[in-house]
Amino acid sequence: MNKGLEVIEAYWLFGIPPEKIHVVVHPQSIIHSMVEFVDGSVKAQLGLPDMRLPIQYALTYPERLPSQYRRVDFAELGNMTFLPPDTERFPCLPLASHALAMGGTAPAVLNAANEVAVELFLAGKLPFCAIPAVIREALNAHTPAHEFTMQDLERIDAETRRRTRDEFALTIS
Repeated sequence: MNKGLEVIEAYWLFGIPPEKIHVVVHPQSIIHSMVEFVDGSVKAQLGLPDMRLPIQYALTYPERLPSQYRRVDFAELGNMTFLPPDTERFPCLPLASHALAMGGTAPAVLNAANEVAVELFLAGKLPFCAIPAVIREALNAHTPAHEFTMQDLERIDAETRRRTRDEFALTIS
């Protein structure tokens, strides 16, 4: 789901049309994002898979402060691998794309259902493999609003969380 949420973020934060957002799996987790420009050149953001540096940057933006965190050692790293996403193995990625295509309030429903399904899994109340089915149920039950206020989003979020706990997760597990 994390990659799916990142696709939705790229759409909303940078205004990139969904058809121009492509997901690749990078097992080494060194490249965190890439942007391809119209001339074909690519810029990438690289770093070790450690959230301390992004958190530091978020707290000190727009400054870049020195850090003592470990750096990428490219000689030690060797090769970097890139693979297409396996949507059979990771069914939440197409769910996120579907929510984005539905538009409006659907991504909020996706997020709320995902958070509740993960909570239920962590509490031992839902099998891990049932998470995508629970999210799918929540999306299928939702008719997206395309004009909404923050209060509407809060209401939809709360209602989705309640229904996910009380209805969708019970029919799946």
